[in-house]
Amino acid sequence: MLRILTAAVLLLAAPLCADSPDWENEQVLQRNRLAARATFWPFDSVAAARVGDRSASPWVKSLDGDWQFAWAPAPSAAPQDFWQTGFDAGAWKTLPVPSNWQTHGYGTPIYKSSGYPFRIDPPQVTSEPPSDWTVSKERNPVGSYLRTFDLPTEWDGRRMFLHFAGVEGAFEVWLNGEPVGYSQGSRSPAEFEVTDRLRPGANRLAVRVYRYSDGSYLEDQDMWRLSGIHREVVLYATPPARIADFAVRTNLDADYRDAELAIDVQLDAIGDATLAGWTVRAELFHQDGKPALAAPLEHDAEPILNRRQDAGVLVERTPQRGTGPFGWLATPIANPTKWTAETPNLYRLVLSLVDPHGDAVESVGCDVGFREFEVRGGRLLVNGRPVKLWGVNRHEHDPVTGHTVSLASMRQDLELMKRANINAVRTAHYPNDPRWYELCDRLGLYVLDEADLETHGLRGKLAHEPSWAAAFLDRVVRLVERDTNHPSVIGWSLGNESGWGPNFAACAAWVHEADPTRPVHYEGAQGDPDPALVDFVSRFYPRVSEEYLHPDLPEDPAAAERPENARWERLLDIADRLDAIGDNRPVLASEFAHAMGNSMGNLPEYVAEMRSRDRLLGGFIWDWADQALVAGTAEGKPYFGYGGAFGDTPNHGAFCLNGVVMADRSLTAKYHAVKKAYQPVAIELAGVSQTATDRWQAALRVKNRRSHTDLSDLEVVWTLQADGVTVASGEAASISTLPGGVERLVVELPASEAPGERWLRVALQLRTQCDWAPQGHEVAWAQFPLPGESESPASIGKTVPSIQVSEGTRQVVLGNERFEATFSRQTATLTSLRYDQREVLSDGFQLQVFRAPTDNDRGFGSWLAKEWRNAGIDALRFDPGEVTVARVRVGVVRIETTAEAITQRGRIAVKSEWTVRGDGSIETTHRIEPSGELPPIPRLGLIAAIAPGMTEVEWFGRGPFENYPDRKDAADLGRWNGALATQATPYPRPQETGSRQDVRWIALKSEQGAGVVFRAEGEPFAFSALPYTANDLATARRWVDLRPRAETYLSIDAAQCGLGNSSCGPGVLTKYAVLPEPVTLRFTISPLATGDDPGVVARERPAP
Repeated sequence: MLRILTAAVLLLAAPLCADSPDWENEQVLQRNRLAARATFWPFDSVAAARVGDRSASPWVKSLDGDWQFAWAPAPSAAPQDFWQTGFDAGAWKTLPVPSNWQTHGYGTPIYKSSGYPFRIDPPQVTSEPPSDWTVSKERNPVGSYLRTFDLPTEWDGRRMFLHFAGVEGAFEVWLNGEPVGYSQGSRSPAEFEVTDRLRPGANRLAVRVYRYSDGSYLEDQDMWRLSGIHREVVLYATPPARIADFAVRTNLDADYRDAELAIDVQLDAIGDATLAGWTVRAELFHQDGKPALAAPLEHDAEPILNRRQDAGVLVERTPQRGTGPFGWLATPIANPTKWTAETPNLYRLVLSLVDPHGDAVESVGCDVGFREFEVRGGRLLVNGRPVKLWGVNRHEHDPVTGHTVSLASMRQDLELMKRANINAVRTAHYPNDPRWYELCDRLGLYVLDEADLETHGLRGKLAHEPSWAAAFLDRVVRLVERDTNHPSVIGWSLGNESGWGPNFAACAAWVHEADPTRPVHYEGAQGDPDPALVDFVSRFYPRVSEEYLHPDLPEDPAAAERPENARWERLLDIADRLDAIGDNRPVLASEFAHAMGNSMGNLPEYVAEMRSRDRLLGGFIWDWADQALVAGTAEGKPYFGYGGAFGDTPNHGAFCLNGVVMADRSLTAKYHAVKKAYQPVAIELAGVSQTATDRWQAALRVKNRRSHTDLSDLEVVWTLQADGVTVASGEAASISTLPGGVERLVVELPASEAPGERWLRVALQLRTQCDWAPQGHEVAWAQFPLPGESESPASIGKTVPSIQVSEGTRQVVLGNERFEATFSRQTATLTSLRYDQREVLSDGFQLQVFRAPTDNDRGFGSWLAKEWRNAGIDALRFDPGEVTVARVRVGVVRIETTAEAITQRGRIAVKSEWTVRGDGSIETTHRIEPSGELPPIPRLGLIAAIAPGMTEVEWFGRGPFENYPDRKDAADLGRWNGALATQATPYPRPQETGSRQDVRWIALKSEQGAGVVFRAEGEPFAFSALPYTANDLATARRWVDLRPRAETYLSIDAAQCGLGNSSCGPGVLTKYAVLPEPVTLRFTISPLATGDDPGVVARERPAP
């Protein structure tokens, strides 16, 4: 419902620059397109509108399905007269609508993070590009669509409208050989009245879609550049007089208890028609269908219609210079159930246009949530209570269908988000499919709704260009008008990374005036970082207040002074600076914790800092799912492709792989890290005491971080573990901690004789099933060490078999009937180990300091991978080693080895002691000593090749998923097992993967259960067990290219570098770095017989 001035600006823009085609003229935004409106559909009864099942309406016809389609690489090659009724398209193929044509083999998908796939020359998009660019051969591809459909006979005498929910590119429409209109703006609906173009019976609809247009300069988002009719196409019919639009507000009183329901309505009728004697009726229903009002609200229709006619164009909520209140219909509501993301309580509103006989000629409806959003005192308030946004950015993306996303996929996303304790989503960077908002309304998710507006490749240039002002405003207006009635929309975002200028100032002013009930957000990335017309101080990738391994920007004061580098500030510094100047806006990290590949280190530090200040509002992780597209190898094997997979040039490679989850929504360790960091309940161990009956009591402090609900929907369950094995479990007393409150809880633990480390795990889980998770879903958890570990006795008295020693010039061999161990004099390490004639170790242990660089290691900010390669860490050279042999006593031999690796910037010595016993166990101590001018190191540890035949791995440490020093909080300390083949995470671009931290022991086993155990002595170690070497992972460009080796490569690390966030953002915190300093790694190798429990084997200690 646009204001007069807005409508005039947009309508008057069309005739200018007439010499250019519409799709290369920034002032032609549409032809004959109707004004933007809220999402609703006509029904034939109040009952049907209350249910809201559009498929049951006789007045709504879907045009989705197979359309005839022809693709051309440029407008000049496209069929020029296909829209004429006599055109023969019999030879055309079909294409499903909705879809992107690139996912069906037409043209080339192009991945660009920023910058344009065509030569920059606004508003032109067909200027001569470099010859190696994709657009040199596909200058501006065109898709021509044809669809024949029958008009329902019962629609005779009604008005008819054609609705395109989203067309990626600019497009022209014809119906039955007559022009209908033109539109651009890929992710906002376009509607045309087609009453005078339709005819009884068969009708022929033609659409021409241009991949690129001047509008493409405003759609430079970080995503695959695709095209086509990617959202639904609908034809609907209304009576001659109709409800053209409506808006709903729910204003709460000062106590946030009672409310006013206010409804603004826009009517539309043909010509000079009068609606004297007609009424507009509003009815509000509870979710069970019962009326929520004592009587319907009614208002005469004629003055509502006259407001539109008097103005001469469709207007918004009040006359241009009027001072009247919002809403033609309004009523107080006593204490309605409120909507929040925690309590998504909805009502159903039905509006009807009623004729003088009392008959409803049309009914429409929408869901209504009573809530109030405010920015006050540096905080975001929902219904008067402060809320933090624990969010994620989400692109609309499917690995098979591209930007066409099914309702089932949306539902899956939302359920996964809710289960991960995510409470907010930013629609990065455009309006999403309307069905997404309906799901967010119903399941409860705050939505920061963003306009389809990004000029990243031109920075802020167009924000200052007057000729582009209407285009900017058009996109923001269409966002707000479409989504205004959704209770989940917590704020409007003007766009993304497009600088700041007068065009954005106009957009912000319009939004504040058009919808004063919601705050306005914008992250420009360039220029003024904190324009006064927005309600949040927004930052990309800020830092926490800890020391970083590579300070870089902004530690350089000169760099920090540049406005475009404001995003690199530390969160607490931003808050302090705003406090000092009296700026009371909350601080929002609109993007942080860049989730590219194996990443998201130090997320707990981010969240803890955001919780530490009221004005730190939270943020949105970048981003939800990998934007991979299914591609195929030359042999036809499918894989997840990234930039360049389709021959697209230029491209930004794997920068589209930033997901918390994989492209197919399979979960990663990053997902569990988010769930843990965002959990809405804090559980702390206040103390442990022992009772007179040798039972234990654990006193817990439970803090409810929710804003609007207590904890009565959760039950508290606990488990007591000894060495990772559950020895007792139970349910604690019920709790009902109020929002923001703290409650003390005592867990009674039984006495237990089970030996080993004792850990208490406490979890809060759903008592009953809800809309987004089953009963028993775990919402929050914590794990605590307990005193009273019971040690097992050493195995004194065992007969230790003697050991034969054979010393040669090249190797030393030790063994007996049970085992054989071989040490190489050249490499100065254990190179083979056999138990019961079966080889378990076929090479190693050798020094390992390199890891396959993660995307963060390669990313801008730290450039760790470059430092490692410059130092030669990825290609160690070894001096000949030394091996000495000493018999300690019968059945015990000590081997001492010294090896030294040479790099381009230093040396790394490994001094090892191997105490070999006649039972086959080998106790090892390794002193790893870097020297010289080495940079921070990827890892310090050893690697060995485990012989083929091992299929299973079991360990006592953190798991079950991979974890790293700065991303391990979400991994339980416990006893885990799995197939060796599943220990790697298949990142589409291979990189470091599979590590597990804080490991007490690991067992590698054959299918029969026999194998080998590695037990940490003293400090726990980290391990990975993969069918790939670090070099295999580092040199492969695609996961599909990796060929698993027959051996398993076991890495045992004393230390490994954290992950950080530097693929886009700050890098590794110093406390998680591996500095070139000496470390000691100790572990014991023991045989595992079939039927043995590796946990028992790991607890056995040899006789001194």
